[in-house]
Amino acid sequence: MSRLSRCFRSLESAGFFRVLDDSRVELLAHGHAYADLLKQQWLSLRPLAAYLGTSDSSEAVFSTPLQRFSFARTERFRSHFEQLVREHPRKAKCPTLLKHLCTSSSSSCQPEPFLGHKAPVTHLITDFLVEPYRALEHFYNMQRESKIWWMRYSSNPSRYRIVPHELPVEVDAKHCQAIDIVCRFGEEVGVAVEQLSMVMLQGDDFRLPDARTDQSLPPAVIRSVIELETATCALLLDGCDHGRETQSLLLNRVLAPYQCGIACLKGDPAQPGDLADLCLHIKDVLHRAGLRLCQGDGYALTKDASELREHMEKSDMLGVPYTLLVSEQTLQNGLLQLRSRDTRLAETIHISDVPDYLLNIFKH
Repeated sequence: MSRLSRCFRSLESAGFFRVLDDSRVELLAHGHAYADLLKQQWLSLRPLAAYLGTSDSSEAVFSTPLQRFSFARTERFRSHFEQLVREHPRKAKCPTLLKHLCTSSSSSCQPEPFLGHKAPVTHLITDFLVEPYRALEHFYNMQRESKIWWMRYSSNPSRYRIVPHELPVEVDAKHCQAIDIVCRFGEEVGVAVEQLSMVMLQGDDFRLPDARTDQSLPPAVIRSVIELETATCALLLDGCDHGRETQSLLLNRVLAPYQCGIACLKGDPAQPGDLADLCLHIKDVLHRAGLRLCQGDGYALTKDASELREHMEKSDMLGVPYTLLVSEQTLQNGLLQLRSRDTRLAETIHISDVPDYLLNIFKH
């Protein structure tokens, strides 16, 4: 656990999250920026889904184990079903997808205290309404797709496992299934980053036409719930707990709050203004290209190699994937160094190639 304790301290000092006295965690400024990007990735996932907006709740989504399977009897689910039929009639058939966000003022629904987030918490909820006779097929496919999605953003994809969830005694195993996507930190510690539950609806309250046969039937519902803040903390801890000798935060380039930084080593005292103007120009070019720059001025002017090294260490702990190293040479011939956080190696590129070069990296 000492290894994880060091990671907790590093993430707190870098401004991502902190542990409170009750063992819950709280996101800090950089952590909120990361969470917003994770939410945007979720919104862009499965783009054909009907997005139903955001709702508020005074209770956690899964305040009891049974509630994980009784959501179909809630007024909110009925309201969303009616909204689907009313506002998205072309999507009101099996199979179809619904998405909504739920902000809860109650504490985290995570059963374990490790990485459970303090209130309020945000739940990213996807309901997959499918043909009942293909429910298990869809359920297994969604498990695989979800696991791959989490692995894609991890510095250590082997952490993620599909873990069967034990059903409460009140639940009929013929009509319900459940699994968790768990991020493991050793054999003793794990965090459920996504919860998948399948419920077979009964009766005539909810009916949709089958897209293949046009026959009206009660669908099965596969519900995915991601607790945004807890999942954010798990991914950040994953990026910090990489086992390398270097002290850095290996965040996925898509989710890194800051994609690029600019650092300048001042040389000739007669030219600091020229170097600062050049950094401002590069900052403006990158900003207009849509790249996310480090906070504050967006660049750092360092007086010597030691100060530059210290700045790079701070950038690495912020998870900044690339830093542009500007020098007097850049003023003379337009060449600068592009340093990688992961390899700590730098390559020489021309200033005119910077935006397209970086955009191509982040695109692929």
